[in-house]
Amino acid sequence: MASGRYKPKTQLLLVGGIVFVSVMALIGAAILYPGPLGIEQPIPFSHRVHAGQKEIGCLMCHPHPLSQAVAGIPPVETCMFCHIRIIIHYPPIEEVHQHYRDHEPILWRRVSDLPDFVQFNHGVHMAAGFECGHCHGDVKAMDRIILYQSFQMGFCIQCHRDHHATIDCFACHY
Repeated sequence: MASGRYKPKTQLLLVGGIVFVSVMALIGAAILYPGPLGIEQPIPFSHRVHAGQKEIGCLMCHPHPLSQAVAGIPPVETCMFCHIRIIIHYPPIEEVHQHYRDHEPILWRRVSDLPDFVQFNHGVHMAAGFECGHCHGDVKAMDRIILYQSFQMGFCIQCHRDHHATIDCFACHY
């Protein structure tokens, strides 16, 4: 056997292993980062249509960021504010009506989430003049919401530094 060469069986195992690891990495990435469509929701909902084309502001459906730490996921009653009379015979809207009649919440899948040990207050950031898109991206162009920014500590610290905000640990961890 020549120096630096593998036996054919070893080569096959190495190539097979590399292919297997690559395929598993792609599958894992597709699960964690579902791509340009974003996470599938229990009822199809397009932010591009609602926030973009119809120009419905974020606070219409997510009213809590000014008064609470989280923006909140809208209850079915919020959807019914418009859809009690608009596009009522579209199958996904009929499903919203069914949830409303049954007093059953729509179990939307959260896209942006922080660990329990991190305290984040949307209201403080909004009062400082930050638009939702600063962290959440161009939501008006998204059908399904994608995770525009991974909310890791480094992202937050860099933003605080860039905007001359506190980087005291107790600002977010209390």
